[in-house]
Amino acid sequence: MLLKKNGFILHPSSNGFEVLYNSSVPINTMLDYISKTSSQDYFEFNMQSSNLNFYFFTALPINWFGLITYTSHNNNNNNNNNGTITLLETLETKQSNSFTGNLKIYFEDLKKFLNNSSPVLFEIIFKARETQWYYYVINKNDVLLNNAAITEKGIVQFDGPTKVTLQTGEQALLFTSNNKHISLSEKPKFKFDLINTSGRKELSPDNINAKIIIKSLPVPDVSRMTIIQNSQGGQVVSPMYIYL
Repeated sequence: MLLKKNGFILHPSSNGFEVLYNSSVPINTMLDYISKTSSQDYFEFNMQSSNLNFYFFTALPINWFGLITYTSHNNNNNNNNNGTITLLETLETKQSNSFTGNLKIYFEDLKKFLNNSSPVLFEIIFKARETQWYYYVINKNDVLLNNAAITEKGIVQFDGPTKVTLQTGEQALLFTSNNKHISLSEKPKFKFDLINTSGRKELSPDNINAKIIIKSLPVPDVSRMTIIQNSQGGQVVSPMYIYL
């Protein structure tokens, strides 16, 4: 491996890795030497996600499976004010059985930022997928839901309920986030409550006429998503089934 062979140390960190270099030979001189002797003018890193659901919860095109590539040669990369270079992705249709992505840092680009003692910082940002949330409420115990709603103390409000029949033949009340797409997250950003109100329907659990049926509804399982075809081609939906 080029790094270890030429005095570089790869040091894993909590959210990435560092490449360290400590030698009496100036780093620019070492990079020129590597380029001449190996006929390779970049450091290459293969990336593999340890989470099997990576393609589900990451904002990638629907039904796309391939290789995510990053290179310091990409002219669209963003050089932030804090000195960090954000690398932008390119989606390749070719697949690898071993790797999720590939990263190349070219020596020429490293030299541009090695004029002082500050480290060169590259970052890769994976955005969470946003989905339309569907709550199916199956009322097996005849809980009073004559004026039901799903609500939270914020800007997200759910449409519904709409009476639907599931593939199992069960009757359910469907609540949807409609045009509001919500980011998938390990730690819930929103807390939704299933409530039932008497009298005028006010979408707030603080309504004195509201009874909370379920507080803090579950969030989607990232491995359970469906695609609903629409005029834009397809919408990713996260279905959740609530049994009462």
